[in-house]
Parts: sequence; C-alpha cells; structure tokens
Amino acid sequence: MTDLHSHILPGIDDGAKDEAISAALLQAQYNSGVTQIACTPHFYSERQSIEDFCEKRDAAKQRLFTYCAAEMEGITVKAGAEVLFSPGLLELDLTPLCMANTDLMLVELPTSYYPLWTCDVLYRLGGLGVVPLIAHVERYPYVMENPNLLLDWISAGAYTQVNATSLVQHKKRRERILKMIRHRLIHVIATDTHSLVKRPPLMGQALTLIEKNCGTQIAQEMCVCADALFAGEAPEQPEATAMKQLFGHVF
Repeated sequence: MTDLHSHILPGIDDGAKDEAISAALLQAQYNSGVTQIACTPHFYSERQSIEDFCEKRDAAKQRLFTYCAAEMEGITVKAGAEVLFSPGLLELDLTPLCMANTDLMLVELPTSYYPLWTCDVLYRLGGLGVVPLIAHVERYPYVMENPNLLLDWISAGAYTQVNATSLVQHKKRRERILKMIRHRLIHVIATDTHSLVKRPPLMGQALTLIEKNCGTQIAQEMCVCADALFAGEAPEQPEATAMKQLFGHVF
C-alpha cells in the first residue's frame, strides 16, 4: 500500500518529535502493509519561505535516513509537503512542494470556513502543472454537510483523500465516509500519522473496512490510484456521482 500523507519526518512540525518516534511509525506502517510513504510536513506560505522550508525538510529527511535505516528496509520514501491552501500559492514556484519526481501537491483547506475561491484556484493550479490532492476531506465541516462539493473539486482536477483513523476510530464519521467512497467522491486513503497515539498508522484496518463495506473493486481502485499518484501519474477515476438531497440535507 501507499501512504500519500504522513508526518513521519523527525522534529520539523507537529508530527514525529524525534528519530525514535519516526522509527516506530515506519515499523508500524510496514507491519500494516505500507511500502511507499510520502513525508508531508506542514507548509504555511505566510510563515516561511519555500527555500527555508525545503532546507529544514531535507535536513529532517537526512536524519530519517541516517537513524532509521533498519526500519526503512522495504519502504520507499518521498518528500513533499502539506500546503495550506490559498490564492497566494498561484504566485509561487510550487515545484519544491510537490512530492518528489511528481506534480502532486497535498493541500489542506481551512476547517473554519469554506473558501468560495476553491474551484478557481484548483483549476489554476492545474494550469500551472500542479496536481492537487486535497487532504482529509472528512475534517471539513462544509464537506460533511454537503459531500457533493467534492464533485466540483474533482471536476477542477483535484484528487481527494480521507484519513484512515476517521474510518477506523470515528464511528459517527464512518458511515458518511463509506457512502462518499461508494459514490467515488474519495480517491485514496492515507494515515496523516503524527505519532502512535495521534492518528496512528491504520492503513490495513481502513482498507479492510472499505473492502467489507464498499467491495473489493473499490478498495483495489483506491490502492491503484495511490500507487499511480506516488509514481507521478494522474490516473483516470471512475465517474463520481452525486449523493441524494432532500429538504437541504445530503444523504
């Protein structure tokens, strides 16, 4: 399996605090069946330059390779970023923030409000050659209230991601997410792991839930999609369909 969203790099953001935690996370990932990992520390354009971020990220990656060599046996790692979404991104050279050797950039939307410019910026990112992957869509209240927003984002060229822990550990969210998956509104699962306690690596358990509730074909499609994105491809997806609406409620 491929994990396109993780905070395993040591000492760079609110993820792994040190190399020991990084090593434990790598081992847990491998034990759950993950063999490809994108390391995506947070990037906030208003707080730091891309150059400063990349320097710190690359130093953290070097520490990971130096101190966690044994745990990395059998795992391929690529560096990227989890980029806070804003129109200002269109003014930047985003290549260093994309996952290594790909055009894929993981983006995080605000949780407190729905940006009305989302579709426009997604389209324009595509025009710049960037393939957006929208992080943990289930954490945005406006998406959970109206999952059909994802139809517009997908049409604008984005892929969508959900966290494994939201499926495994949050029963209230689970049924909603599974229905979104059945409607092909979500393309990949990822861990967004920060530690063994905060969003632990549960890819295997999440995939089992998807296979059980949505079918083997959909589970396989999601794995194939994640593998292709990791390889730098932009795979076609089965057509997403709208969820039903009644009296203003989506179900």
